[in-house]
Amino acid sequence: MDSSITKTQKRNLTDMQEKFLDVLFAEARGNPREAARIAGYSDHSYPKVVRNLKKEITELAESYGAMTVWDASHAAGSVRLDFKENNIDLAVGCTYKYLCAGPGSPAWLYVSKKQQNKLNVPIQGWFAQKDQFGMGPKFEKSPDIRGFQIASPSLLGIRCVNASIELIEEAGMSEIIKKAQNGTDLMIDLYDDWLADLGFKLMTSRNAKRRGGHISLMHKHAKKISVALRKFERVIVDYRIPDQIRIAISPLAMTYDEVYRGMKRIRELVIRKDYLKVDDSLSEVT
Repeated sequence: MDSSITKTQKRNLTDMQEKFLDVLFAEARGNPREAARIAGYSDHSYPKVVRNLKKEITELAESYGAMTVWDASHAAGSVRLDFKENNIDLAVGCTYKYLCAGPGSPAWLYVSKKQQNKLNVPIQGWFAQKDQFGMGPKFEKSPDIRGFQIASPSLLGIRCVNASIELIEEAGMSEIIKKAQNGTDLMIDLYDDWLADLGFKLMTSRNAKRRGGHISLMHKHAKKISVALRKFERVIVDYRIPDQIRIAISPLAMTYDEVYRGMKRIRELVIRKDYLKVDDSLSEVT
């Protein structure tokens, strides 16, 4: 672990952060939740630990001959991404969340320049062929990012992505980030006023710089509440097992008034206990 210690000394890390890095690929066997537990963090704080140490984790993985793949599905379009600054090898994400391209829009892949000519792709398509129109008997991968394409994408999906990115560029990421922070601040304020006394528990950081465009609430009837909100109130939240409800603001498209009305409907439904009226056994909650 000497290489990790040398690297982390570039920043003034806390003892717990140093411990996390020391055990991540040792006792924790690459499991960040377990590494956080061993280092003394609470069970729900490991995402924040990983986010704050993303550059160190990437460098540590590299020292073991491994690569890192970052899932940025909930980041693209709501927080600023810094793949080059943090020396990220690979990143993946979608465009239907905060990039607002709609359901069925294509996913995206980031490959650092240092890896583009080293990696092969499991699915070989003519868009990735070095001589794309050569149509030869053998596949020869393009050495740049084009080598990770496959075939003709959905033109309608690509058009939606282009339109949404144009809107994001027009609005500016600084303003989008500010709105995401303000919107989640509003959610937390309304949680304090309306939901904290109804069995909900806030699982998201109150520090706006440590979250994206959604908050997570714990409730023992989370699944039933999620189903009932869709059925009775036309409010769509994101249920995650076993007891989490995620509530998001899409800062590019949503208004603060919609956030207010949505949170109000959650409170009113729970007060009425309408969630006890639903059968969630066959539900496909998002």
